[in-house]
Amino acid sequence: MNVHLQDNKVFLKLDENLLGKDLLFARHGKGYTHVVWTKYLDQILLEIPRVESLSGIIIPIKDNLTIDKKIVGRFPIIKEKSDDNTFGIDITDLFKKNKIAWYSGFSETPFSDLAIIKEVVNLENEIVIKTEQVILENNSEFTTLADFSFFLLPAPMRPRLFDHRIGYFIEDELSAINHFPKHAKASISRWRLEKKYKNKQISEPITAITFFLAPNIPQKWRPYIEAGVLEWLPAFEAAGFKNAIQVKTLQVWNKNHQINSVNTSVIRWLNKDGIRGQNISGGSNISRVVDLRTGEILKSDINIGSSLEDLSDSYFIRCAPLDKRAQQYPFPDDLMGELIQSVVAHEAGHAFGIKDANYGEYTYPFDKMRDRTWIEEMGHTPSIMTYARHNYLVQPEDHISPGLLIQKVGPTDVYNIIWGYKPFPNINEPYEEWPYLEDKIRQQDSIPWYRYNIANYEKTGPDCSNNVADNDNPIKSAELGLRNMKRVVELLPDVTANEKDNDLLERLYGKTQEFWFKQMQHVMSLIGGYTTYYKSGTQKSAVYAQIPFEIQIKAMEFLDLKAFNAPDWLAHPDFKLKIQYSINQDKISGYQIRLLSEALSPLRIKRLENMELSSNDDVSIKSLQSKLRIGLWRELSQETINIKYYRQEIQCAYISILAEAIIEPKKYANTNPSDGYYLFSEYSKSIFLSELLSLKEDIIKNKSKVSNSATRAHLEICLLTIEKIL
Repeated sequence: MNVHLQDNKVFLKLDENLLGKDLLFARHGKGYTHVVWTKYLDQILLEIPRVESLSGIIIPIKDNLTIDKKIVGRFPIIKEKSDDNTFGIDITDLFKKNKIAWYSGFSETPFSDLAIIKEVVNLENEIVIKTEQVILENNSEFTTLADFSFFLLPAPMRPRLFDHRIGYFIEDELSAINHFPKHAKASISRWRLEKKYKNKQISEPITAITFFLAPNIPQKWRPYIEAGVLEWLPAFEAAGFKNAIQVKTLQVWNKNHQINSVNTSVIRWLNKDGIRGQNISGGSNISRVVDLRTGEILKSDINIGSSLEDLSDSYFIRCAPLDKRAQQYPFPDDLMGELIQSVVAHEAGHAFGIKDANYGEYTYPFDKMRDRTWIEEMGHTPSIMTYARHNYLVQPEDHISPGLLIQKVGPTDVYNIIWGYKPFPNINEPYEEWPYLEDKIRQQDSIPWYRYNIANYEKTGPDCSNNVADNDNPIKSAELGLRNMKRVVELLPDVTANEKDNDLLERLYGKTQEFWFKQMQHVMSLIGGYTTYYKSGTQKSAVYAQIPFEIQIKAMEFLDLKAFNAPDWLAHPDFKLKIQYSINQDKISGYQIRLLSEALSPLRIKRLENMELSSNDDVSIKSLQSKLRIGLWRELSQETINIKYYRQEIQCAYISILAEAIIEPKKYANTNPSDGYYLFSEYSKSIFLSELLSLKEDIIKNKSKVSNSATRAHLEICLLTIEKIL
């Protein structure tokens, strides 16, 4: 193909040998689609075909099984611009009108009369068309640069077949297959890495995975960004490739290195700090271009948009007592750079094809979380692709270097790269790799932190947790976390003393409260919790393993003491009147009620019912619910009853939640089973009613011990509420 620009029109000369060849048509930053050029009479057609994957399946167009192809352009052949072997056509409307739905839910309407074709670039296997357009998107009008490419796909590489027990994206990034732990016929997304010297155990690749730094990246962050990508070098070396990754800087972006090109993977700086009102917006992500035939990643941009403020706050509320550099705002550049490096390392994992997920964090041993030797070798979490964040379990007396607190590429990341990229000898067809890949997967039997778990809709247990330093003892972890959290709250007045207002104090205190809530949620995940270990049909043991009931009881006891009785240093710090004048702003009470709602949610109760029906562990929903009730109403067992604000709120919420569960309408036969997703069984309702009857009896029996009128009135209200449903 060859394009040229004339009078704001784009003319394409198409060699007849390209008719029917597989190409990509990309709208950079928005999406791409497989296309082919075909000839019909005196017209050239641009068609989106169904794609035949080398995994042995056909990928339909937009999941529509009735469409064999979709014509997105008809272009009359211009005789004076054609010859015997080429066809000249005007393809301007493709870019000025741009009616392709690049991905589901996205639509934009360009004003064609305002569009400008700025430049066209001919590369060896790609043409790039640069435009400036006025676009109506989601009812908002704006001017934007919009670059497009036609890219000639290479000869197909041999795919690596998808397995639901490993956390790789499939070739179709938008497919629902990526979000469910079910096996499917598909190829994983990965780069084409081929050894220069096939007989060597470790060889440089014929073509390395190369990223280019965008010109607007601040100089002081470039070494950290490069280091984040190169954290993955040992993983690729373990897979047999030396120097598999390169990060390059171009002083001048020339014709052969377009910043928007399928040939070029770019690390982009999209950070909005410095723009009024945008200092906390944005996040980092990647955008891939993948050959749907094979899963080959052709391009992967790393987009760094994380708020520096948010990165700082997240580290402060976890690690400020452990790192003196974090006891000031803003952070010094070396600490800020390390946090950026961690973000880039995570996004680089996506760029190599690996998903966000849980990767065996719950199997990491609690007693190693403060062990310097373990942390240096294994990290405090097995994978950078989790949301375990930084290690806040270390205590000041452990004297752990602050550099070891920040999340880095770990042993499970190495394992995943080996599974996805290691070449196997004497292989001709993808299915011939299965025995080698299955052997690698079975390492999960003996090394549990190699296991992958994609927690989608229902958080089924502690191995589905995010935003906490997960390991095999969430209760003890929360105890250590609370110690450091208390130190964080004590640091807040000094760290924010030189601010011109109390905005930073309020923000950090609010995020500390939110972090407390997440730690309590982590302990809550033990109750009605399972661990998950995905298996094939040939692996006989269970996929879901129940958390032992004695641990669930301990979790309920912990929540009674630490969640439903929030510590005073967190709920009422000395500086509270600097930032709060009303209980309308009181987050702790709201978090407590949310935790209580989660403890009594239908999803959790139904998991407990399943355990009670199928377990030999003497699971008893009744005993668990009784422990919850007695803990929430512990004041009734005291010699003098005085129930304060927080406790009155959560006690009334308890009665309301149970009352609503008991009196909700029941959906009977001829309904979809999912209609009952948020409904309680009759068995659970009977337990709830039993608990309310016991509570009523306790209140009546102990009313005489009440020490003040407010508490007496509170108990009368509780009795009235219970009476309404009896």
